[in-house]
Amino acid sequence: MMRHKEGVSVIHNQSEEKCPVGIANDGAGKETIGNMKHFLGLVGISEKEIRSLRMANPLVLAFVGDAVYEHYVRMAVIHRTKGGLHLLHRQSTRYVKATAQAFVVKNLENFLTDEERDMIRKGRNQKGHSAPKNTQTADYRLATGFETLIGWLSLKEDSKRLEEVVAKAIEIIDECSVDPVRISTQLEEGQQP
Repeated sequence: MMRHKEGVSVIHNQSEEKCPVGIANDGAGKETIGNMKHFLGLVGISEKEIRSLRMANPLVLAFVGDAVYEHYVRMAVIHRTKGGLHLLHRQSTRYVKATAQAFVVKNLENFLTDEERDMIRKGRNQKGHSAPKNTQTADYRLATGFETLIGWLSLKEDSKRLEEVVAKAIEIIDECSVDPVRISTQLEEGQQP
């Protein structure tokens, strides 16, 4: 059953009970899971505060982007992988670790708009980076830039572009027949992968 409320079409289950999150159409033909503006309104966030989130500190955008990217990766992995939780975790880690995200950034240049490259630069240049012990600082900074871009696209609610960028990132890692960590290290050292 489809109900229309405040210009948003939401598909509900066949039962008459209300479903708080469904497949929403934002009026521009983009379908999204749920409606972030609606949700934020429910938890007391004003329209003005929602707009200011889009201009948030790049590290705040990276905080959001980390969760959003992980969500998309997990959805892809659970639909591609047959196995237990350990295997699902290992497969997900392949895409979300800092070295893989840094590899993606190095291979996304021509796919991104100038504004998107600028968001990566802003995230990459933020102070306060303390890389995990098994990650080079340069890779961690690039990964933070990538997560900043993902967070920015998410808060802009540009789901079409967000999904294009995430799908391209997954494709780049999938095309890498060996571990992106080794390839990234070899490229930095001037070696052929």
